[in-house]
Amino acid sequence: MPSPLNIALRIVSGTTVFALIVWLAGHFPAAAGLMLTFPALNGLAFVFSRHDTVRGITATMLWMPLLNGVLCLVYLALFILLATPVLATVLAWGLAAGIALLWLAVATRRWFGRGVALQLQVFYLWAIVLAGVALTLAWWLFSSPAADTAGAAKPALTALKIALFAVALFLLIVLPPRFKWNDGASGILSGLPLVVLAGLLSIAQDGAIDLEVRRALLTQMLLGVWLAPAMAVGFIFCVSRVLTHERAHRLRMVVVPAGWVLCFAAILVTGSILQRLAVP
Repeated sequence: MPSPLNIALRIVSGTTVFALIVWLAGHFPAAAGLMLTFPALNGLAFVFSRHDTVRGITATMLWMPLLNGVLCLVYLALFILLATPVLATVLAWGLAAGIALLWLAVATRRWFGRGVALQLQVFYLWAIVLAGVALTLAWWLFSSPAADTAGAAKPALTALKIALFAVALFLLIVLPPRFKWNDGASGILSGLPLVVLAGLLSIAQDGAIDLEVRRALLTQMLLGVWLAPAMAVGFIFCVSRVLTHERAHRLRMVVVPAGWVLCFAAILVTGSILQRLAVP
C-alpha cells in the first residue's frame, strides 16, 4: 500500500496531466466525440504498474473503451430523443446515474474480469478499428446533418471533470492494494466512467444553452464517438506491448506520454477529417 504522501503526489501529478489534456482538448471542439474515451487514466495505470502486472492490467483494460463507448452512445441517443425543455437537466443527471449503474453491472461480471485473452488482443484491436470505421461511415451516410453550433457557448463543468478524475485516480491507486485485488481490477478501475459522464453532462445539463443547441452539440459528438474506442484501444494495445519488455517498463514515464501524444495526434487528424465530412 503506497504511503499517504506517495498517494497525494500521484494524484496531484496525474490530475495535473489530465488538466493539461482537458485544456488542449478545449482548443479542438471537432474532436469532442473522439476525446470522450481518451486514455488518460489508462496511461496512469501503466505508469503506476509493476512490470509483472502489465499483462493482467492490459487484459481487462482493453474492455473499458468499448464499454464506455457503448454507454456514451446510449446516453447520447436517449438524451437526443427524450429531452424536453422542462426536463432536460433532470434527464441529463438521471441518465448519468443510470449509465453509472449499468457500467457497474457489466464491469463486475466474472467473464469481464477475465479480460481479453493475450492471443486474441490483436484481433480485438482490428475488430474495434474496423467496426468504428464502418459505423462512422454509416452514420455519415444516413444521418441528417447537425445544426450549426458555431456561436454556441462553450460547455462548462471543467472543474467537475478534473475533480472526478482525481477521485477516479484515488480509487485506482488505493483500492487494489487495500483489498488485495488481482491485476485485472486495476485495468477495470482505469476505465471508471466518471470523467466520461462529466464530459457528457458538461453539455446535456447546461440550462444556459438552448436545448436545441445542446441537442445539436451532442449530435455532432455522435460522428466521432463511433471511433473513440478504437483510439483508446490502440493506445492500450501498443503501450502495453512496449511495456512488456522490462527495460522499456523502466522508461514508462517516457513511453506513456509518448503514447498520449501519438493518440492525441491521431484524434486531431481524425477529428479534422470528420469535421470536413460533417460539412454539408
